Amino acid sequence: MKVVIISVMIALITSITALLVFYTLDERVKRVERDLRNTLRRQQGMTLKYIKQGSEYVHTLMEGQLLGRMGLTPDMAIGTNLHEFYSKKDCDAIEQAYSKAWNGEITAYEAHLNGIDYFVTLSPVFRDGRVIEVIGSGVDISERKRAEETLHESLALRRTLIDSLEIGMVVIDQKYKIMALNRTWCQLFHIEEPMQNIIGNDIFEQLHSFFYHNQAEQEKVKEILANAQPFVDEVDQFEQRVFKRSYFPFYMDDELKGHIWAIEDMTKQKLMEKGIIETKEEAVKANEAKSEFLSRMSHELRTPLNGILGFSQLMEGDETLTPKQQGFVREIVKGGTHLVTLINDILDISAIEAGKMKLTIAPIRIDGLINQCVQFVAPLAEKKGITVTIESTSHQERYVSADNIKLRQIILNLLDNAIKYNRENGTVLIRFEVKDGLLFVHIIDSGIGIPVTEQVKIFEPFYRINHVHEEGTGIGLPLVSRLIHSMGGNIGLQSDSGEGSDFWISLPLVDAPAVENEDSFPTVTEPQLEYTDFMILYIEDNLQNVQLVKEIFATIPGIHLISAMTGYEGMVLAMERKPDLILLDLNLPDLNGCDVFARIKANPACAQTPIIAVSANAMPNVIKQVRAKGFAEYISKPIDIPTLLSTIAKYIA
Repeated sequence: MKVVIISVMIALITSITALLVFYTLDERVKRVERDLRNTLRRQQGMTLKYIKQGSEYVHTLMEGQLLGRMGLTPDMAIGTNLHEFYSKKDCDAIEQAYSKAWNGEITAYEAHLNGIDYFVTLSPVFRDGRVIEVIGSGVDISERKRAEETLHESLALRRTLIDSLEIGMVVIDQKYKIMALNRTWCQLFHIEEPMQNIIGNDIFEQLHSFFYHNQAEQEKVKEILANAQPFVDEVDQFEQRVFKRSYFPFYMDDELKGHIWAIEDMTKQKLMEKGIIETKEEAVKANEAKSEFLSRMSHELRTPLNGILGFSQLMEGDETLTPKQQGFVREIVKGGTHLVTLINDILDISAIEAGKMKLTIAPIRIDGLINQCVQFVAPLAEKKGITVTIESTSHQERYVSADNIKLRQIILNLLDNAIKYNRENGTVLIRFEVKDGLLFVHIIDSGIGIPVTEQVKIFEPFYRINHVHEEGTGIGLPLVSRLIHSMGGNIGLQSDSGEGSDFWISLPLVDAPAVENEDSFPTVTEPQLEYTDFMILYIEDNLQNVQLVKEIFATIPGIHLISAMTGYEGMVLAMERKPDLILLDLNLPDLNGCDVFARIKANPACAQTPIIAVSANAMPNVIKQVRAKGFAEYISKPIDIPTLLSTIAKYIA
């Protein structure tokens, strides 16, 4: 009995002990679970568990700070399925990952909830070879997603920018494989397949059919790549296109990673450049043709005018003419002079437009030049009763930068207009003004004025003001405008119809020169003979011109004129007769006048004989070239008798 009681007591004690041990273990397990949950709650991420009940996945655990950032609590998540938190689209995507994990795969997914992006890794838990639950671990990837989105937008923007370039871009690696390219590159080479299909292709295989001399091009490209130095050249493509090709090595951390090529289609630009060059060449040819035409026309017009004006000037001094006949002669001289002026003005405008107008810019004292011009037009002003006044100020003692001859031509033209278009017994005032480093010269008349509507047109060649009956070429003011602008000056006009006109020019002010060069109008003097045996040889093929010169010298005792009709005959006479002076026409039927000059000068007996060129060609560049050959003077036809006599007088001494 005692044994039984003892056995029962031992069993009871054992059971109690076992209960105590179990209770202790249970408490410890619960404490561990609590500690584990507290740890899971404090983690930055999220831990979850789920099981499958029927066709739904139910969460059995969800803890972590990430859960709170998504606006959830464990109580809200445990025992629920996915559809209670996500849209159908998002839920279907997550369920695919849940299903894979429940089928035994370790998988992962990304999701977005309440503004939070997170990434979850799912790991299945096996027992007896089957999955009994799935444990997941999630992390917040919102910052990374934003960075990826920013990067994606940046890359998309760069891609758009690169694709929008009109320059084709391609990047190749060290083995000539294509790493990247843009749409323009594909368009330039008519590549229609998707760009991703081209990545990895050999650049030479991709383009082998596009270039002339493909093998030579490959060798050249390889040489450029080997040098790894920036390079630019042009290359012809098979479709008659021209490409500008630029190369740049691509380095990263001082290591050569690849090669960048930029291709720009220059075909249109080249065609435009070619067209511009051809147009310019055509313009040059047209300009040269125009200059040649004007030169020839000038020559052809001056030749008959030489006789008309020359004989008319001789007749002016004939006292046997009746007053009526003298009037006729004056009209002939007036008409001929008008034609010569017109020819000279046209040649000047042509020279300016062709850029061949030669200017000698120097400091010019304005009052001296103005006084000379006023003296020159005084007879014309007196004839019409016009009073010309120069306003006396310190400004007129200033110096301007200009070409002396051309500035005189400008002032004379403006004064001539101020007198010509003035009223009878009117006035012309010359006034000076200094402003902003410029000297302004105003020529103010009391004439008929110019309507505002016509003030711009008067500077156009051959334009004539309506209802004006004075003679004119319509080319004087256009020439003045071009001349003043060619010297860095300006011209303007203030005028009201019926109240006179104020034409002004402006030129840069300069300091006075160290040595002043007074260039006045040439004075005409009668030849003064110290002996009565001065021989002149005139080599000229035009009998009318020879007769004119004979008549001119016939009135001067002591001058003996001989003539030759050809260059060869002239050379023979020069060497046989040894004249004191030779007048040589440049346009002879057998020889060029310059050749005749050289041959005569080559003879020792005639080496010191002064030779004066006489020609109907009055182009400034021709005159300069001829004078450079050694001619003593150059006289343009039509011959002005006083000028001819004054020139001859230099050599009669």
